[in-house]
Amino acid sequence: MSYKVEIITPESCKEQMENEYVNGPIKGTTTYNKELDNAWTWRPGEYNIWTGYANEGKSEMLKQLCLIKALEEDKMFLFASPEDLPASEFYAGFIHTLSGYSTDKDRDNYISKRLYDYCFDLIKDKFVMVNIKAPHNTIENTLDTFEELIDKYKNVAGVIMDPILKFTPSKNAPDRDDKYSAHIGMLACQFALDNMTSIHLVMHQLTPKLDNNGMYAKPNMYAVKSGGSWADGVHNMLYVQRPNYAQDKLDDSVIIGSQKIKKQKLVGVPQDVLLKFNRKTNRYKMEDGRDMFNFNKFLPSWHRF
Repeated sequence: MSYKVEIITPESCKEQMENEYVNGPIKGTTTYNKELDNAWTWRPGEYNIWTGYANEGKSEMLKQLCLIKALEEDKMFLFASPEDLPASEFYAGFIHTLSGYSTDKDRDNYISKRLYDYCFDLIKDKFVMVNIKAPHNTIENTLDTFEELIDKYKNVAGVIMDPILKFTPSKNAPDRDDKYSAHIGMLACQFALDNMTSIHLVMHQLTPKLDNNGMYAKPNMYAVKSGGSWADGVHNMLYVQRPNYAQDKLDDSVIIGSQKIKKQKLVGVPQDVLLKFNRKTNRYKMEDGRDMFNFNKFLPSWHRF
């Protein structure tokens, strides 16, 4: 044969099976929030899609979950996020969330230089931004670059491509939407398994219509732009929505939900979690006012709120 074939039998898996019998299978690891863990956890080797309507916080939510994981476990995340360029603003966002203070000097909660430097030192080895200029910014080229960086840094917990519509389809990519989603899903699943990492694609929803109450419907995993076939090939489909955004752009209500979890015993059960977003601190809170995560514990004793 001109191609490699792996023949897998129960005997060839026995050592791994016995290891899982003794220690349990690989499970999703915590988001450091019990309510979120019920809906989804970080499982290496899995392919995730985050969806939602434009400008409703899907990228912000994912970035904050990455920041939490990075701080708690000394992990690294790789981003290819054309909409987050320039990278200086991207990294400043992490400092804003971590500190609770804005990096914009025109804001009344402008961060001190001392605290800015302290937070910069905490995040400087946690994130890497990959920027491949069009038309070379295909998903294939991006995954190849991610793989090189995973080999270099060794402690990469996840890779993020945000949003998919900003990546150039390669010459090998099918034209039909359903075949294209299957092609990308195949690449993403293989990448996640080969590197035992978590891969995340951020995708928009189809253009929504207002209902009779002037509200947008809950995002649906089969209404991802470019077709519902994306949901068929992904391990986990998650969404973020500002449910009242159509009528009140200042409303701070947020929903994060899982709509498909392929391995529910190991990752979570599809459900919604209600949150609030504080624009001043750039942090999420639970609906009852508790912090989604206590970033303050990472701040120096001389500057905690």
